[in-house]
Amino acid sequence: MTGPQPRRPAVLIVDDSPGVLTAMEKLLSPHLPVQVADSATAALRAVTPETGLVLADIRMPGMDGLELARVLRQGHPSLPVVLMTGVVEDGLRVRARELGALDVLRKPLRSEALLPALQEWMAGQHPGLDLSAPMLPGADPAPAIHPAMTSAAQRAHAPDPGLAAQAILRPVTLLPGVISAAIFSEDGALLGVQGELNTRVGAYLRFLSTTAQTLATHLDAQGSARAMQLEFGDRVLVACFRPGEMLAVLVRDTPAASSVKGWVRQRWADSAPSALVH
Repeated sequence: MTGPQPRRPAVLIVDDSPGVLTAMEKLLSPHLPVQVADSATAALRAVTPETGLVLADIRMPGMDGLELARVLRQGHPSLPVVLMTGVVEDGLRVRARELGALDVLRKPLRSEALLPALQEWMAGQHPGLDLSAPMLPGADPAPAIHPAMTSAAQRAHAPDPGLAAQAILRPVTLLPGVISAAIFSEDGALLGVQGELNTRVGAYLRFLSTTAQTLATHLDAQGSARAMQLEFGDRVLVACFRPGEMLAVLVRDTPAASSVKGWVRQRWADSAPSALVH
């Protein structure tokens, strides 16, 4: 009878795309505990003693992957950092190594190449690590961590998300056709909710906001995105943005979405961010 399998080090995946985080977690979780963070700032909070390597995207809003590598080298000099991006140039790889990263990988990443590389990079701190076989059932992995989503889940169960949040959300939910509404901070954390909007919506709003900002540069658009409307078969999601906050309103049809956007223009878009109670 074999003894218990030693705990394997965790890999912290850092990317502002929820789709990439989901795909990478699915790719690596059979072999290693996986932690995820949707920004460099969240990654710095997510590092634990179980973190054996950080795999971070380079192009992220705010602090990018290069700056993250530099900060991690100062605070966690023995923690390996590997960066990834869609286009890898020699100059970029040289700069990344100067800032403390081991290498720059080209997206999309494939398990047959990534797993042997992870094993090599972590061998110094974890001799004998073997990623060729999946983790055994019953192994004690480190928990997957998404700082923004964890914070949102905690706030969702708080007894009172803040009077200021409710002052905004209550009139919105009284508009015709509105199913539910929620306010999130700019990093995707839930600040207040009326109805049953999933707390993970904040992470996707953050992704939509970042995508819209990038798209604006190709449209010669002035200013940042103020609102988006996503139409599905039986409902419409209206996503509205202002500095520091994001508002999500789920409605039944497009006339209801128009009413919400009109209310937002008059009552929310240009006002100061809410003094929300956390």
